Amino acid sequence: MATIHTFFKRTVGQRLSNINNLSTNTGNTDSSSDTSSSTTERLTNQTNDGYSSTSTLGLLSVNSDDSMRRPLLHVHTKIRQKKFLSRLINNTTTMSIEQEQAIDDNICLLDKRLPKELILRIFSYLDYKSLCRCAQVSKYWNTLALDGSNWQSINLKSFQRDVDGNVLENLSKQCGSFLKRLNIENCKFITDHNMRNLANNCPNLERITMKHCTKLSNTTLHHLSKYCSYLIYINIASCHHIDDQGIKMLSSNCSNLEWCDISWCMNITENGIRNLAESCPKLTVFKAEGCTHMTNNAAKELAINCPKLLFLDLNRCSTLTDEGLLIIAEHCTLLNSLIIANCRNLTDTTLIALGTYCHQLKRLDATLCSQFTDAGFLAMAQGCHLLERLDLEDCTAITDETLRHLADNCPEIQILTLSRCEQITDEGIRYIGSSTSAQENLRILELDNCPTITDTTIDHLLACQNLQRLDIFDCQQVSKNAIKKIQTHFPDLNIHAYFAPRTPTQTNQRTTSCPFCCCTSCSTCTFSCCIIA
Repeated sequence: MATIHTFFKRTVGQRLSNINNLSTNTGNTDSSSDTSSSTTERLTNQTNDGYSSTSTLGLLSVNSDDSMRRPLLHVHTKIRQKKFLSRLINNTTTMSIEQEQAIDDNICLLDKRLPKELILRIFSYLDYKSLCRCAQVSKYWNTLALDGSNWQSINLKSFQRDVDGNVLENLSKQCGSFLKRLNIENCKFITDHNMRNLANNCPNLERITMKHCTKLSNTTLHHLSKYCSYLIYINIASCHHIDDQGIKMLSSNCSNLEWCDISWCMNITENGIRNLAESCPKLTVFKAEGCTHMTNNAAKELAINCPKLLFLDLNRCSTLTDEGLLIIAEHCTLLNSLIIANCRNLTDTTLIALGTYCHQLKRLDATLCSQFTDAGFLAMAQGCHLLERLDLEDCTAITDETLRHLADNCPEIQILTLSRCEQITDEGIRYIGSSTSAQENLRILELDNCPTITDTTIDHLLACQNLQRLDIFDCQQVSKNAIKKIQTHFPDLNIHAYFAPRTPTQTNQRTTSCPFCCCTSCSTCTFSCCIIA
């Protein structure tokens, strides 16, 4: 098997080399990097080897001066990109007997000796860029490289301007029942009709992202519900035409949903959320950022029907009160991530409930929850010992006592945000710096706009051996010398600092020397900002 693998690798390299030689014969040189990424990164990696990596459709975007160097890839205009895209998608996966006989004499020994199934298995380990290159080696390889089994996960986000409905429909025919994961985020030309054909052709679809697909409506959810009963993941964020009726149609047949994002779908009310919760009890992730109709009644239905929730995003759900969060905490005891940023009506009652019931909580984002106090965080810290990330930006009522409670009860904290917590002083940072667990685990500390901290805070942080990033924008009492001190102590530490000019300046143009920067010579900083990396 090892010999076959080596022979295959050598043959692939030789054939790809022959393709690249077409460019070098024109008088230009080209260096290309063909390093394959993992199959999970097929759709996102970009390389600087003269043209961008391919999508799952094989679309190649060539630089304007690359047409002569790579005549096979002369698709540098949008029109030619689309034509090339369509040709690649519409390639048949079978060949006639005459075609097979015509190429039989030229087929390599590898193709004759190895069965088709084994070559397909080898191709399955290639990234999409390499697959599209292999598709240009020969007709036989073209058939195998474009086989639907190699295209189970497709991400069209990077080609949103070039992908229209016809492309999506042709793609669905090519992939058929093999397609399981599809991302068409920001593909604004796709319509409900295109989605109907896709759902009909790809019944095994499990994960779909339609974020910002503004032309899609309830009709799309109806087709997905009718044909794609295996759906476990759906993202319809910012699809403004979808409302309660669409959610009801989707949940009626897709009861296995585990991940759902309806953020900024302003027409979905508590009735739609109730229908979703009642029909999809397996939900573990639910995101409803910006949904003003996420009321206490909706929270109650979600909590009672979906007790397995692990991640809940309620950012900007401004109508929520302690009543709704109390019900969530009582029923969703497995919750490990909760985002309640910008929910200004919440009080310490919410924090007490979290500390009482949600002992698995690892992340809490309480940005702008200005009614939270030290008493609430004491109760939460005593029950949530697994906290790893805590965002308390603009929680203006908390003092150093909150940091003492966290240092004593939450040894796993890695990311701590205290920006604009104006009552935090050097004493609070001393609690963190003197904690053995914080010295080992703290990675990121944000102290922007904390006016009372001084150089003493920097001294306390010298004990945090694994600190990776420190933000101290607009901390007027922290000097440049203190920053230099901690930078010397931790050379790899990223420090984001700001120093306002001591005297008015006439211009803000860049200079070769910045008197307000911690660096002795800085050609990139302006007078208003200094970032040390």
